[in-house]
Amino acid sequence: MQSRSATRPYLFALVAALALATGCTSAKTAPHFASSGGTLHDSQGREVFFHGVNARIEGLFDVSFDDGRTTLEPIPPFTEEDCRFLGEDLGLDHLRLLVNWSGIEPHDDDFREDYIARVLEVAAMCERHGVYSVVDFHQDGFSKEIGEDGAPLWAIQPAPTMLLQGPLNDLGDRRASIQVADAFAALFGDQYGGIDQFAQMAAWVARHIDGRPGVIGLELYNEPIVYFDDAALMTFHERVTARVRGVAPRLPIFFEPDALRNITDANAASPPCPFGNAVYAPHIYTDVFEDGWASEDVTKLRTSVAAARAEATTHGASLYVGEFGHDDSAHGALYVSEAMRAFDDNLASWAYWVYEEWSQGAWGLYDSTASGRSGLRAARADLLARAYPVAVDGHVESFAYDSATKNLTIAVSAMRGGEHVIATPLRTYPNGVVVACGASVVPAVVALGRTRFRCAATPIVVTPAP
Repeated sequence: MQSRSATRPYLFALVAALALATGCTSAKTAPHFASSGGTLHDSQGREVFFHGVNARIEGLFDVSFDDGRTTLEPIPPFTEEDCRFLGEDLGLDHLRLLVNWSGIEPHDDDFREDYIARVLEVAAMCERHGVYSVVDFHQDGFSKEIGEDGAPLWAIQPAPTMLLQGPLNDLGDRRASIQVADAFAALFGDQYGGIDQFAQMAAWVARHIDGRPGVIGLELYNEPIVYFDDAALMTFHERVTARVRGVAPRLPIFFEPDALRNITDANAASPPCPFGNAVYAPHIYTDVFEDGWASEDVTKLRTSVAAARAEATTHGASLYVGEFGHDDSAHGALYVSEAMRAFDDNLASWAYWVYEEWSQGAWGLYDSTASGRSGLRAARADLLARAYPVAVDGHVESFAYDSATKNLTIAVSAMRGGEHVIATPLRTYPNGVVVACGASVVPAVVALGRTRFRCAATPIVVTPAP
């Protein structure tokens, strides 16, 4: 999404897994993850959960211009060491990989092979460390031309009355502008054929990422703004999905509700999603952009997450919270901690906002500035580095992580006797873990932020090794 500063104005207050494979030229393989029955499964039929981060990445997050205008903001680089840190030190298994239409198709029918090659490079290098990527068509303020990122200039209708440039110190005003509102209305109202243009681009991307290493799905549109016109939004999702499935029939589709759910904390989920292998991907920012969650109302936060679970069920989809987060303070840590507890209670996958940002850096994992990365925010890293079920060969009834003891307890039914995989981050479990299967301790292989073992009893309890 956008920069996450609790003090920054937010538009909505103002307007009241999937596939493994090799490289671009190699053969595709069968999907590694899929969504069915309201849960995510891997190719072995195990239930899976994704815990990860969003990342703006230099060369992919498109905020620069080729006509002399000032770049909007500096974007951090991202290397294989970042993948290793996420997967092994933090135990995360997921990257929400933000891409922009303007980078993919800067001119009409001019699709950039070098851009998609970089997408595949990031996904492949993170897969080597157990981190899988959802490719997200991202936007903030509709386009870099009038907001922060998103659509190319040629696709903005009506044509902008004013083109903008950096520095990006007025993002709230940009999001609330008439030309941004008009652009959203034109796209989702299909006033100029924009849905077909977007769908053509989405299908081009899907054809390139389907079955490639580390790619687990495609998210159709970040934070769509339709002012509660759910029928129009679902029409957009259905038409784009039809084009995507025409070239990538088994690619899981992630889709979001109206972005105003970030303020209302509920969405009627009407009409329900008409396509399968779908993942419902709302964002959870309960009261964060209204007043920074000044009330610390945990019940309201938990109610929003429970409502998201009910909405996913109505859609017949798995639940994945594509964004949540708060600033680097004790208050912000309380929000993040309580949100993760609510996600666990509702068996939701999630992606934290944000890994690193250099221009609006209140929420990232690093004390970064416009000149580069500084120190790790250790307390926030510690909060995210927790045990959770990555893949369970049975049906997960519940799981709970105790941040004080660092114990993970999983209740499982319908055990099938296969291997289970638990995230056990090196940062949290430097000496490894002990795994109890029912009343017995079982042998386990602990390596690279994961613990693998077999167990046919319940509960499974993972504790730090002495």
